[in-house]
Amino acid sequence: MNLKEKLIIIKENGYQAPPEAFQLIKEMLKNIGSLDTELRDELIYTTLSHWIPGNSPTANELEQLLPVVLDNNHLLYRLGETNTDSVFTRSFSMLVIPLLFMRHSESPFLSKEQIHQIKENVFYSLQEERDYRGYDEEKGWAHTIAHAADALDDLAQCSELDETDLLTILDLAYEKMTITDRIYSDGEDERMVRPVISVLNRKILSKTYVEQWIQSFGDVEKSSEFLPAFRQKNNIKNFLKSLYFRVKFFKVDADLCPTIEQTLYKVEKVYYS
Repeated sequence: MNLKEKLIIIKENGYQAPPEAFQLIKEMLKNIGSLDTELRDELIYTTLSHWIPGNSPTANELEQLLPVVLDNNHLLYRLGETNTDSVFTRSFSMLVIPLLFMRHSESPFLSKEQIHQIKENVFYSLQEERDYRGYDEEKGWAHTIAHAADALDDLAQCSELDETDLLTILDLAYEKMTITDRIYSDGEDERMVRPVISVLNRKILSKTYVEQWIQSFGDVEKSSEFLPAFRQKNNIKNFLKSLYFRVKFFKVDADLCPTIEQTLYKVEKVYYS
């Protein structure tokens, strides 16, 4: 019986973990970037999303899995490639990290050193990621930026991360929301706002710094070519709008709204003049 057949049976049984669950998890990680969308999305990830937060692997087993998730065959697999199938391995390895934090929040098992290792690898992976596809019509979800944003959101909430780390999260959000390669079309802007809100909720960064960070979106160096500049401008506008309404909705630093408005007007003067 192959992995897919085993996982289908497990799904039909309500994701009840069998005695050999840990071995199955290791097999799932080996196949986490499968081009079979059913196996990758609906079986491997969904099974992991039930088992890891649901206390199926022991804390010791999760500690054995962590370096695998973060290694060069998973999170960092062929990092920097564009439009290749390696993106699915990186992206779905990234998606395991929030599951680990869900388990950690219920029953802490990660050491400070392990959290910092996760942080370093996530930061590096997002910084070097160049495949910005969301949904691929043929192969399904790549969604690297959205998945990385989910991991950043969990990291931003960790007390182990200090002011420097929170500044890095904002820098990474800025870097990935100002790309010129494509216009994000699969909710990446909304997902990237979540870690920003978590950074604001920590109440560590000064209001002046956050305002300057927002204003920097209006001062981004624009490409001299029309299409790259057009894509970038739309990414910035979408992100600022998402940030504006999330700040307003959650009433977190709501006095930042005028700064976001002014920056948005600066980015797209033709519509606001």
